[in-house]
Amino acid sequence: MDPTSALDGPTAPGPGPAPPMGLIEFFDFFSGRPTRDKRETALASALLAERLGYSRVWLPEHHERGVPSTNPVPLVCVLGSHTSRIRVGTAVTLIRLRDPLLTAEDFATASHFCGDRLDVGFGRGDVGGGAAADLAHLRKGDPDAAEAVRTVVSVLRDGRTWLEPLDTGYQGWLHGAGYRSAELAAEIGFNYCHALFFNPDIDACRTVVGKYRAAFPGGRTAVALTLVANDDPETARADGTREGVRVNCAGPVRQCAETVRNVLALTGADEVVIAELSTSGDDHLRALERLHGAVVGQLAA
Repeated sequence: MDPTSALDGPTAPGPGPAPPMGLIEFFDFFSGRPTRDKRETALASALLAERLGYSRVWLPEHHERGVPSTNPVPLVCVLGSHTSRIRVGTAVTLIRLRDPLLTAEDFATASHFCGDRLDVGFGRGDVGGGAAADLAHLRKGDPDAAEAVRTVVSVLRDGRTWLEPLDTGYQGWLHGAGYRSAELAAEIGFNYCHALFFNPDIDACRTVVGKYRAAFPGGRTAVALTLVANDDPETARADGTREGVRVNCAGPVRQCAETVRNVLALTGADEVVIAELSTSGDDHLRALERLHGAVVGQLAA
């Protein structure tokens, strides 16, 4: 059985309170647009997401020419200063490349702009593409990267002589696609977000989420997936089959919304987080509005 086929079946949950629905703004996939325009679209997306009722907006760290988010924390400060309700954070800060003490200082600065809406997000991800060789001297192996996460968490929780503890009520999230990430999340007391766009095996996702909950019953779980939601079939197909872009569902809004509901039903996650990857900024904003209504409105009905 294809482990991804279950995402498309009619398995939507029954009526009940709608779980939170968040947004990852992978805005570097808006092809052929200046970097400044991509950042402006991210701000517009965050403002729209707040107005619609999305629970959180997360920004990634990518290293490539034309990418607007090589360090997401300064952009988190911008979004935090322009919003008042929605949670704002990183998905993820690549701690494999970064100094843990300076990273803790960066998040302490971000807390000034986000307050208790700050989400501190780390992952075990790596850097590829053209930047890999230039940044290789910064790269930590898996054991050192995990230890760097522990160091940041310790500094944020306990402080140092030179930095006060971060006591604003931030949420910690570890992102991954396998049990090693979930195990580390449970160890450090962070919530866990499973990236289906890295590993679309829904059974594996369900197993990892279950093991995380057994190890850390007080933690929250989220599942993240990538969508191209457009009722024009040619546009959806073109945007959803770009080289180097992993898309869990590309098609009409109704189909994408059903996929989201099925993921929630099959995994039992506390939250769902979507990354909508339309290449047009206008299509992207329109999809965010329609998806929220189709998913949250239906679940709450």
